[in-house]
Amino acid sequence: MSETPAANSPAPAAGPSTPAQKTSPEGSGPDKSSSPKASAQKRGSPKKAEHENEKDQGDDESRGVKEAFQQGERFYSPKYSQHGPTANINQAQITEMQVGDRYEIFVGREVSRGSGSVREDVLEWVRARYLPVARHSEMRRMLEQRSVILLRGQPGTGRVTTALHLLDRVAKSRVFRLGSGKSLKSLVATEFAETSAGYVAELPRQVSGALTEENLDELRDRLKKVSSFCVLIAADDFRYADVFGGYAFDYEPPEPAALLAKHIQHEIRPGDPTEVEADLAELQVAPWTSEALGPCPRPLESVRMATLLVQHARGEITRQGVEREAARAVHGQVAKWFVAVQGVAPGAELDEALRLTAFRVALAVLNESPYNLVAEAADLLGGMLVGATRKDDDGKVSLFADDQGSRLPALRATIVDGYATFGRVLIPTKSVRFHDPRYPSAILDHVWSNHYRMREPINAWLTKLAEDNRPMLWVRAAQAMGYLCRSDFDYVYTKMIRPHALTGDRGRLLSNRRLWPAIALDQAAQDDELRPAILERLQEWRRSEARSLRWTAAATYGFTLGRRRIDETLEELRVLGTPSESHEPLAESDDWDVVWISGYSVAKLLAFGRVSEVLGCLRRWLDSDRSSLRRLALRSLRHLTNLYGFELRRLEMASTEDRPALPSGVAQWPLLLTLHSQDPQLTEPICALLRQSLRNREGDALARHFLARWIRCGEQDPVLLDVLAGFMIRLVESQSDAQRLLYLIGRLTKDWADPLEPDVAARLTTAIHSCTEMRVVL
Repeated sequence: MSETPAANSPAPAAGPSTPAQKTSPEGSGPDKSSSPKASAQKRGSPKKAEHENEKDQGDDESRGVKEAFQQGERFYSPKYSQHGPTANINQAQITEMQVGDRYEIFVGREVSRGSGSVREDVLEWVRARYLPVARHSEMRRMLEQRSVILLRGQPGTGRVTTALHLLDRVAKSRVFRLGSGKSLKSLVATEFAETSAGYVAELPRQVSGALTEENLDELRDRLKKVSSFCVLIAADDFRYADVFGGYAFDYEPPEPAALLAKHIQHEIRPGDPTEVEADLAELQVAPWTSEALGPCPRPLESVRMATLLVQHARGEITRQGVEREAARAVHGQVAKWFVAVQGVAPGAELDEALRLTAFRVALAVLNESPYNLVAEAADLLGGMLVGATRKDDDGKVSLFADDQGSRLPALRATIVDGYATFGRVLIPTKSVRFHDPRYPSAILDHVWSNHYRMREPINAWLTKLAEDNRPMLWVRAAQAMGYLCRSDFDYVYTKMIRPHALTGDRGRLLSNRRLWPAIALDQAAQDDELRPAILERLQEWRRSEARSLRWTAAATYGFTLGRRRIDETLEELRVLGTPSESHEPLAESDDWDVVWISGYSVAKLLAFGRVSEVLGCLRRWLDSDRSSLRRLALRSLRHLTNLYGFELRRLEMASTEDRPALPSGVAQWPLLLTLHSQDPQLTEPICALLRQSLRNREGDALARHFLARWIRCGEQDPVLLDVLAGFMIRLVESQSDAQRLLYLIGRLTKDWADPLEPDVAARLTTAIHSCTEMRVVL
């Protein structure tokens, strides 16, 4: 990972049409022309010596990968993901009417968007159901005085309903919908033909953005001549309301709980049993009701929920039915977004609609990420979508065409406090996320199931993101690919995952180009129906001649899939991590990188919470008479000693068990020392494993590596230094153990570039000597 996230732009993508390595049938590996040996001659296979001298890979990137992985897992979890065909939101037998984001009025029949009078039954509905919003009396008073007011707010929040209620109160005659036209000139030149009437007009952004106090004065004069009134509806803009001379009001929607209660009261029938009303009082405040309704419901959704809750209280629908219909409403909103794009004619308006669609898809993939990353990814996808529909090359976009103020309401998203990773440190930043966490999976489901022609550009786009060096981009892109497997496993696996798994043996051992196919497969395997097929593929890859497929299989086992079935996973990693056992005697092998990633996956499984299982397995492997298995155990231990305490946060999304409570600062401690400090019962198993490793003929390099690393960490943290000193006391069991540790401390104190601080060396040597003296006394 680059220390400056914005410094890395996406690498050139292979794209959906990238030629894949020619292969024989699944599981039998590539043909002779693309065998590992032939490939090595063409590209040069990775050499062990080149990587062994490198800084431990993943050290700077591990936190970024972990944080991105954790977020993606949360948004694709069953709690938020209702996978399946796009739902029909009318199955709850709720009659409803909503035209875009304009009229949140439920009357059972659709109302025309064009100019014309508002029907009396619509106004009756408003009179009976309307809940006054903040400053409602001020709005009415100003409308009566000046004949025209401007309501500015987010679409879909009930602005038009408020406008109709106001006009119904002040106008003596009928209320009309007014077409404002596409320019400010056409609005100002409007002829109001009716006397004592009310008019409501929703202004396009290009009109509302140019509107001034003088324009409103002119409209006022025209309206007063015919004793009529007009309420203009506009989106938020950056100008203060007072620049409009008192005409403008910043609209605030009604409080959701109060709105829900009001609509529930109107749904209750005179003949309903008395217990229905009592049940409804409890249902309104029930936690599951709030969860089903969503964290930031629009008035339309509150009305729908009121109807569902009343039906539930009457026994007409179950709680599961209410939750199901509420989830379908999310899919219904997504469907409306995409239907709106289909009706736009080619040109600048379609380009803008496609870019807004691209932003929604990008946010679905990168929900709760820094705004600049989402905007960058959305711009990339938007360019692809516009390019696929334009016949000319004139796809230039204004520098001011995309601002947060206009994007966020259309996205139903908000800016929240978040963070970005800088090495192993979290840096505060502003992130963007959907109001409702059910939107990411709903958008991906809808796009992939209903818009086949969007698959190719999305494939190319996700591949570009997956090849970017920033974990928040490539990890989340990989998880999105895995999630899409649930809609069409054959397409995503064949065209997007397997080709890159075959050609992914380039670069560093933990480069995103090598790791992202494994993360995609792990995410796909979270689906119960897909898991057996993916496990079968991984077992075939384990026997494949293609080293890259075996590498990917081993990497895949290091995530959630491996934790689910720990015993089988450790057995698979045992075989993958000892490739020499499958070779002819004295045969040369270049599979050391498969051993490396197998050990890495074993270490990650411990960080995922399988502590006792992994420690016990490593102990058995170290006791084995097979040198290949001992080397795998030592490699796994080396990875374990590289992990930090923050890796234990994986337990939040990988397990329902309680994870260790980590005090402040412990996240930067070595993981094994974190476990030692938090769970004393793990101290002896960890010490026994390290002690046995250090006494091994091949354990000297491990000792130099991890003890030096841990001591350097303790040098920066006095609390950790005390923990390390106590751990060393438990680690020493014989005089030779003490001598080995003292020798290493002596080496560090004489380091030419960065000698160990004398007080740190004294603290550790005193602890070791006290241990040996105590054992002599005993």
